[in-house]
Amino acid sequence: MESKGKLPATRRAIGLSGIKVYGHIGYLLPEREVGRLFRVDIRIEYQQIEEGTDPLIDYREIAKLIQTTFSAGGMLIEKVAEQIGQAILTRWDCAEKVEVWVHKIHPPITILAQSAYAYVEMVRG
Repeated sequence: MESKGKLPATRRAIGLSGIKVYGHIGYLLPEREVGRLFRVDIRIEYQQIEEGTDPLIDYREIAKLIQTTFSAGGMLIEKVAEQIGQAILTRWDCAEKVEVWVHKIHPPITILAQSAYAYVEMVRG
């Protein structure tokens, strides 16, 4: 039987993973003074607007947003993750959901850990 009518909207996602960026972010003053390496992972869900067309979400612009956010410094990786997510939602109207992970590589704690991380999920409301 042939289906009639409009097809349902297709939800899609793109992302970047393993983005490495140096930043002066940390709760303790020495962390902010010296700086350290961070890793960022991003996932962006968007909806296809018309059949056969996809909005252009430019990876280069995402990378620039991340660098700009890290260059401002700060105390909490949670806040940095939130700022990145907000910047993406502001820049691309088609983005419906953004997930951001900010990993502090080898955090200054008393046991060896690959990373400490903050995660935010932001949904356009």
